[in-house]
Amino acid sequence: MDFIYGACPECETNLRSPQDAILIRCPTCKNKFQVSNPINRTQLYFIGKRIFFIGLLIFLSYFVLTPIVSNAVSDRLVFLYLMPIPLLGSIVALLGLTLMAYDKFSNGDRMVVRELVVIGLILVSIVGFYQTVSGFNGIV
Repeated sequence: MDFIYGACPECETNLRSPQDAILIRCPTCKNKFQVSNPINRTQLYFIGKRIFFIGLLIFLSYFVLTPIVSNAVSDRLVFLYLMPIPLLGSIVALLGLTLMAYDKFSNGDRMVVRELVVIGLILVSIVGFYQTVSGFNGIV
């Protein structure tokens, strides 16, 4: 369940409420007030989540397609021909995670550690793919 962060208009107390809440009562001053359109606040988060899963599916399709294509084609470098698939999937997933983290951070939710860790792992995997394809190992 996602939460919305805000402040009471009467006493300025920081509040946290469920996303689907319409009417909120402040526990400090007992003031009741209506939340202004809570669905639009996290719409970017859900779009980012969909983009992330699409990127993840594109990334994982490489591991399904490579054995199938390598059995059908006699060329042993088929994994290099299919290398743009995981790179594209990584970039799409990275975009989705960035949108999710941006939306959470802009709504006052500072718990974006999970998204940042996965962004770091995706960047490390992209560098690993680059080193595999190019043969660059950093030794001069």
